[in-house]
Amino acid sequence: MREELSNMVEIAYRQVTNPKYNETRIELSHLHKELNDGEDSNKIMFELRKSLLQADPSLNLKNRISGLPLEYRNLFHFIDSKLKKLMQKYWINTINMDLSL
Repeated sequence: MREELSNMVEIAYRQVTNPKYNETRIELSHLHKELNDGEDSNKIMFELRKSLLQADPSLNLKNRISGLPLEYRNLFHFIDSKLKKLMQKYWINTINMDLSL
């Protein structure tokens, strides 16, 4: 998963060159480096998700992701699906802990 995420971040960084996304590109580069340096991939996915949601604040909330370039959308959907699974696992564990008390 880490390698796939790293590849997707790199593709998004290289393919989206519109100056409108310069801040996002800087963040992608920084997070890509952290990912390759062994930082926690879950933490990085949360940061990437936040960065992509803020990539184009001129878009209304409904179109915040669908209005982004394809590479950013693909990265967001990959991350979002992983984070949803992570959160489901967290809540299941939390509920199980509560039930055992």
